[in-house]
Amino acid sequence: MKFLYTSICMILLWYTNTNAQYTKHVVQLKDKKGSPHTILNPSSYLTSKAVLRRSRQNIAVDSTDLPISPAYFDSIRKVPNVTILNVSKWLNQVLIQTSDANALSKINAFPFVRSSRAIAAVARPQDDEIINKRFRETVTPLPDRSLISRPNNQRQVLGIVGNTINYGNNARQIQIHEGEYLHNLGFTGQNITMAFLDAGYFGYKTNPAFDSVRLQNRILGEYDFVNNETSVNEDHIHGMYCLSIVASNRPGSMVGTAPHAKFWLFRTEDAATEYPVEEQNWAVAAEFADSAGADMISSSLGYAEFSDPSFNHLYPQRDGNTSLITIAADLAAKKGMIVMNSAGNSGGLANQYKYVSCPADGDSVVAVGATDMNGNIAAFSSWGPNGAGKLKPNIVSVGQGTIIANTAGNATAGNGTSFSNPNIAGLIACLWQAFPEFSNMQIIDEVQKSAHKYNNPDERFGYGIPNFRKAFYSLLNRSFSANITSSGCSTTINWTGKDTKAMKYEIERKIGSDTGFFKIATINGQSDSFRLNAYSFKDVLIAGSPNEQVSYRLRQYTTADTSVLLYSSTFLLTDICTLGDRLIVRPNPFQNNINLVLGTTRDVTRLSISLTDMKGRTLYQYQGSKSSGNLYLNIPSVSLPAGIYILTVRDSKKIMYTKKLVKQVL
Repeated sequence: MKFLYTSICMILLWYTNTNAQYTKHVVQLKDKKGSPHTILNPSSYLTSKAVLRRSRQNIAVDSTDLPISPAYFDSIRKVPNVTILNVSKWLNQVLIQTSDANALSKINAFPFVRSSRAIAAVARPQDDEIINKRFRETVTPLPDRSLISRPNNQRQVLGIVGNTINYGNNARQIQIHEGEYLHNLGFTGQNITMAFLDAGYFGYKTNPAFDSVRLQNRILGEYDFVNNETSVNEDHIHGMYCLSIVASNRPGSMVGTAPHAKFWLFRTEDAATEYPVEEQNWAVAAEFADSAGADMISSSLGYAEFSDPSFNHLYPQRDGNTSLITIAADLAAKKGMIVMNSAGNSGGLANQYKYVSCPADGDSVVAVGATDMNGNIAAFSSWGPNGAGKLKPNIVSVGQGTIIANTAGNATAGNGTSFSNPNIAGLIACLWQAFPEFSNMQIIDEVQKSAHKYNNPDERFGYGIPNFRKAFYSLLNRSFSANITSSGCSTTINWTGKDTKAMKYEIERKIGSDTGFFKIATINGQSDSFRLNAYSFKDVLIAGSPNEQVSYRLRQYTTADTSVLLYSSTFLLTDICTLGDRLIVRPNPFQNNINLVLGTTRDVTRLSISLTDMKGRTLYQYQGSKSSGNLYLNIPSVSLPAGIYILTVRDSKKIMYTKKLVKQVL
């Protein structure tokens, strides 16, 4: 009996202390009964852009999109000594603040409440040790870039020739992905809205690195979900560093990876402490980003260890489906957004916490590890796989020595996957700008396929370092469609492709024994903006015989010196192809044999064909006759020296054709 009494006293003491210590609780609701909103009318709770994103990607609105029941909300709000801090419709739960045990008991007794649990302690002053453990990022003065070693095939950073943007100090962290290829085509983030979720954006409203984004009103809004206020400018500096990697626009000093995107700035992380309430804040911010029509989320936050170890996410729990923040991140991806998150900076640890944190463990979250400028993995970059064995990180980018803006707007260097994540997120925004018709998962898939270790991924690089020229070409191919029809000697190629007036298509053809393909047409692009256009080209053969093989290739030049092969087709001729009197000599210049086709509409009884050098010496002679149609000759020329030759075709003594031929050296 004494033991039981003692136990009861200890439980009551624990309950009292717990409620005194933990003032923030999340209340999980059972359903959304009584909501005035319906799935059939999403415009009452989603912006037109959010609805359009779902429609474009064939994503159905579902019950998670519906706001929570107003009746449930009011019932909780009216409980004495309770403050509602925020609400998550996706997770159907309410974050409250109270230290009143009776209030919690009353809320738990509501028939619509599934459960409640403590999620954060009483706020306390900032603890530098906790902050340092939380971010594990370092910022150092910018080194002399000329002293940094680069591989022999690494392009020079400064004074870049042919680029439309003078990147200055951060050129290499863009060039490692061939991100400048997208920028040179004009894809710099226009029409893409990115939501940043972080610990604060100290001084961004006056920092010169953000002059352009401020002057052009491309900060669409901001909100502090930690303190429930409308400003994030006075809080932690971490988010400002991350934003500068994407949004800065100071040519010659630093230009970000998506300098013309639009941005929402949200504070979800309380750098002073580490509690799961920050995961709830993240979820609510992600919901806001979705409802406001954001296309992407860039989050350089991660959760595994907390101020109270009882909340820790052990490695098996970082399985892509368990933590609150990971569930929310996967739901954000389900709504059609691309969700980018840093992998974590615990790679140097020798315990279970060296693996990716939450929400980087999410199935649909792009977890980004860190490399240096030369593509070597950073020692601090967290390992994969996640707790369920899924490949993590997904990709890597520059996170060691990353160029960021300091409070004065000048370029400096920083270390951390917090910085590799926005670096690659901005380039993905530019790629999606070019191909908005593809879904979030299709874009991610192409980025991963473009990475250097896609066929041999591992637990440090994931799929590796993406290449955006390669990803662009792949999506260009997927956008392209063509068909070819042939009737007799007439062939028509119809195609649709994405292009601008600055681009062009080249059509090449190879017939029979041709030694290679020969360009037969150039078609210029049609539109000012990059979009799908339709084309048709008709080719009429003037030489060819039945069962002779004819091949076509279509190549698109996106710039003057870069092209991608989009289409090829081969078929057999069924007719004799001669239109009037024709002489076809291929190839010219030649190296080995010369293929000649002479077509006539009449009989030639005294035909003579000769090949002479520039001194008039006859090196080849053919004499005979031919009926109407085509005559095919193969003139051996392997032994001929390099130089210029004259081919002459005569009917009796009358010259029909003369043609200058050039022999090239092998």
